[in-house]
Amino acid sequence: MAGRLLFELFIFSLPFLVFGIYLLATRSAVDAGRRKWPVQMLFAIGLALATIAWFVMIALEPRDRGMCIEPERVENSVVIPARSYPCEHRPQDVGLPRPRPEAPPSDAPN
Repeated sequence: MAGRLLFELFIFSLPFLVFGIYLLATRSAVDAGRRKWPVQMLFAIGLALATIAWFVMIALEPRDRGMCIEPERVENSVVIPARSYPCEHRPQDVGLPRPRPEAPPSDAPN
């Protein structure tokens, strides 16, 4: 858990680090009489870092194909923690709508 927290803090601090590098680079470029870095290059670097972080977080997420997760919820002002349980259905069907049950026949005549 501590590793995950440190990783998320690192990801949070990346924009600040990149901005600091940008300030150092532009200050040294102006002092040397050259042009500042183009904004498009910084945008591309930020997009690449965000994409890499997204894939790394997906890869580090704990998961088990045979387990389902019931999220944390509040019932009657009591927090019920999240729990993992064996899936009773096929995980590949997740997200598909359930078939509607047939209505029971009514005893009233039409």
